[in-house]
Amino acid sequence: MSEPIKDFQLEQAIGLNVNRTAFLMAEEIAGRFSRSGYQLAAQDFGILFRLLKQGAMRQVEITTLMMRDKSTITRRIDGLVKKQLVERNPDPDDRRYFRIGLTATGHQALEVMIPLVRDFQQEVLSDIPDEEKAITIRTLKYISDKLVNLK
Repeated sequence: MSEPIKDFQLEQAIGLNVNRTAFLMAEEIAGRFSRSGYQLAAQDFGILFRLLKQGAMRQVEITTLMMRDKSTITRRIDGLVKKQLVERNPDPDDRRYFRIGLTATGHQALEVMIPLVRDFQQEVLSDIPDEEKAITIRTLKYISDKLVNLK
């Protein structure tokens, strides 16, 4: 076996660790949402939160912001519509499109979910010094930006 192959340690790969951490965090927060009466995934929360912060938007904009494929976002939005958390309204600028917006029920759900997410993050990260958290976030943003620019 060659040296590069023998020396490679998958457990030290940033991508593996980021994916594992993201998966575990998403599973835990979905469980906490469920225990609070909301059968939602972390991605659903991401969509709802973006709509809260940025207002109604086209589905393609949500797809871009969430960095997911069109069919995944369509399924997520369909589920959120069925749960009456978001609604599709004709786009006033172009009738070929719809704008996705929060409903009153969606706003109420976020009143519960945002504190859950904030408290969960505090719980998970409380033992990590602020300086280390800032370095980690800066590093991940740097890697993300570099990957986006490769396209």
